[in-house]
Amino acid sequence: MSRTRTRTRTRTRTRTRTRQRRPIILLRPVPRETPLHRVWAGTKVLSAAALSVAASFAPSWTGLGILLSVLVVGVLVARIPRGVVPTIPWWVFAVLAVGLVLNAAGGGLTAYVRTMLLGVGLLVLASLVGWTTRLSDLVDALPVLFAPLRLLRLPVDEWVTVCALALRMLPTVRAEMRVLFAARKVRGRPGIRTPAGWWQEVADSVGAVVSVSMRQVRDLGDALAVRGPRSATRRGPRSAIRPPLRLRLGDVLTVLVVAGACTAITVWG
Repeated sequence: MSRTRTRTRTRTRTRTRTRQRRPIILLRPVPRETPLHRVWAGTKVLSAAALSVAASFAPSWTGLGILLSVLVVGVLVARIPRGVVPTIPWWVFAVLAVGLVLNAAGGGLTAYVRTMLLGVGLLVLASLVGWTTRLSDLVDALPVLFAPLRLLRLPVDEWVTVCALALRMLPTVRAEMRVLFAARKVRGRPGIRTPAGWWQEVADSVGAVVSVSMRQVRDLGDALAVRGPRSATRRGPRSAIRPPLRLRLGDVLTVLVVAGACTAITVWG
């Protein structure tokens, strides 16, 4: 009897773990040592932007196939595990199914499917950049990416500082959001509510998030007042200590692959 109960408990725990939803995790790199992880962050950002523009202006089946091929190669090279993909709620599939039926009845099934595939491809492309890029590397790449805008006499230093602060504050905000959602789960799930009750719950959640964000902004403002705004970035936008930019073989291969894919999408798409 004891063995049977132990097996039953083990099976129940296994089913509970498998049914547990994987949350959406943004801008958290997968700890790997792959050629795609070693590519400079600016190269990945520019490559993702070029692929997005090329596929958006030519969303044909050929262009989508080329984009899908590049994404598959990138995922395989970066060795992205399956566990990083979040659990998609059922209502997302329900909405997509309703749109599929409506477009099929109206004669726009082909355009709808291509639009959905393009959206999924761009989402995976952005996620691939986040899975293979650390926030610190992305912050260091911002001054180089924004450097051409100095010719137009734009406030590049201020933009870089704001972007660096936003990127560096994302992990803190994410941790506060986890604490908030964990506290809501501890309270338990209430019974069936009216739409007004759901709206009140959404309003309470938004208010809590705004309160946490305001507290983080206040603490950050106090820290900047003591240390100065240049402490937001590691070396400062115009610091002479910044090491020179060195492109590796992976950067060259990435640029060649993306350039070839964009050319093929433009010509054959």
